[in-house]
Amino acid sequence: MDKLFGENDIKGLEEEIDSAVDRLFVEKTGGPVETISKPPQPPVKEQPFRVEKDFDFESTSATPPPPPPPAAPVFKPIEKMEGQLLSLEWEINKENLGKTKEEVLALRQTLKEKPEVGSVLNLMDKVLDYMVRNEDKIRPPLVKFLMDSKETLKLLMGKEADSELNIYKQLAYMGIQARYSCLEELKETKPDRSAPSPREEIERAGILIKMENQIGELSKKMNLFLEKMGELYQKMDLLLLKVNRGSTQPPEPSTAIRSVPINITILKVEERLLGVESGKIYKLFKVSVDHQDRYVDQQKIRLKDFEFRLIDLRKVFSIPKGSRKTEIKILAVNEEGEYKGLMVDQVLERLFTRMETGGNYGEYFTGIAHWTYQERPTEISILDLKKF
Repeated sequence: MDKLFGENDIKGLEEEIDSAVDRLFVEKTGGPVETISKPPQPPVKEQPFRVEKDFDFESTSATPPPPPPPAAPVFKPIEKMEGQLLSLEWEINKENLGKTKEEVLALRQTLKEKPEVGSVLNLMDKVLDYMVRNEDKIRPPLVKFLMDSKETLKLLMGKEADSELNIYKQLAYMGIQARYSCLEELKETKPDRSAPSPREEIERAGILIKMENQIGELSKKMNLFLEKMGELYQKMDLLLLKVNRGSTQPPEPSTAIRSVPINITILKVEERLLGVESGKIYKLFKVSVDHQDRYVDQQKIRLKDFEFRLIDLRKVFSIPKGSRKTEIKILAVNEEGEYKGLMVDQVLERLFTRMETGGNYGEYFTGIAHWTYQERPTEISILDLKKF
């Protein structure tokens, strides 16, 4: 027969249940556990500049400061440009291209003191400029070049003083330069050098004029060198002649015709052309018509404190005097220490040529030279100053 519970029994059971529940939430020490708990506190995050502050504080101590933390992978100066490049990677249009170009130019102005960074930004600017002007010809390599250039900038802007990292920086910089030179699109946009600008033409003309002047100076030096060589040959001939004269056995006369280099000055007496060795010329004097009678018939004259023996070539070679009266010129020459004055009408030319010698050319001549005068070949007789 089932046992029936009365109202008092049920009430006692409820009290026993409540007591058991209370015992479950009682701490071992006997105190009850708080039913309302505090919200969980976030973990204490270390301040980003904690190390720098500690470093400054400990700088006066003898203990060396701890090494600085590694640089952040993303640099604030290029965050805007990086974000714009990402948007350009998703969608290429004129608006995104223009904004990216603006960010590149702004970053180049900010980092103008870094030459390598500025060089990479210049390459990016050129690529973006091509993409703006040729939107229909944009290929993936161009966008890839911009993204790789951005990574190269991050590497170049690092401040680590690590020699191995510096090598990586140089390799990355050289690599991006090589990548730019291999872009076919940029090769097609190079200006045509077949049609130079007016400024380039002026610069080229200036260079040509400078080269011509240098060539002219070189030609003058060569002529001077040849003249010196001619004078040297003459001195060598005179030395050999003196040696031959001083030998006990005089050499047999040679009748063979030979050609020797010589530096001569061509004179004109009336219509006859004569030559004299340039190395023996001392000075040229001009005598006006009014003073010709004073000097023409003199054996020795003095001009400007200079005395020499006067030689009238007209009389020596029986050249008829012309009817026209003009000023005469007296060419002072030095022959083995003796000064002589040759009366001539005009001094035409001074040149380095070859003289034919060894033949019978007359009493007052050592040889002949060939020259073109008034577009006609002319034979010039070379004076032997020792015979005057």
